[in-house]
Amino acid sequence: MRKLIVGISAVLMLLTLSGRPAGAWGTEQQQVPCDFVTGGGFIVGRGGSDLQAGAHGNFGVGGGVKNGAFWGHLEYNDHGSSPLRTVHGTSVTGYSQSSSCLGTSGPTRDITGTCQINQTVDCTYIVRVTDNGEPGANHDEFSIRVMVGGSVVYQAGTCFGDGPIVGGNIQVHKGNASNTPPSGFTCE
Repeated sequence: MRKLIVGISAVLMLLTLSGRPAGAWGTEQQQVPCDFVTGGGFIVGRGGSDLQAGAHGNFGVGGGVKNGAFWGHLEYNDHGSSPLRTVHGTSVTGYSQSSSCLGTSGPTRDITGTCQINQTVDCTYIVRVTDNGEPGANHDEFSIRVMVGGSVVYQAGTCFGDGPIVGGNIQVHKGNASNTPPSGFTCE
């Protein structure tokens, strides 16, 4: 028993001398570095973007970092194009702070990634979202820009004259223990 107590004391002394804080059960305490965003709803075209005036653009989006990698999803459907245009996100490649397109003060995030248009054409996307509080309808912002081979092929939403979202909500969430960034990436 004495050897066990001496051994535990030695381990505790080493942890104390290492200068690294030990949390419960001997795990290190880590600062939560990043927030993340989720949202869904629809925008209505006003005739200034690729979304036809009066047409709905439905979206579901999420982004951030999780367990050392970028994380997220994107689904976007333009109900005004013929045939129906769908943009399906296939990966998230970036997540960063940005500025609101309407000059509001809510937290704004850009999510970038790869996608497919109508399940056939490979593309990349940038989505910009702003959480302007509750309720989200008529306040929060959503914009999408889709590129093929570096050229813009589609853009719609707040940044392109369609105004704030008409229905739904954008929510920027506080980070948690799983929101650790990829190697070499720091949260702003």
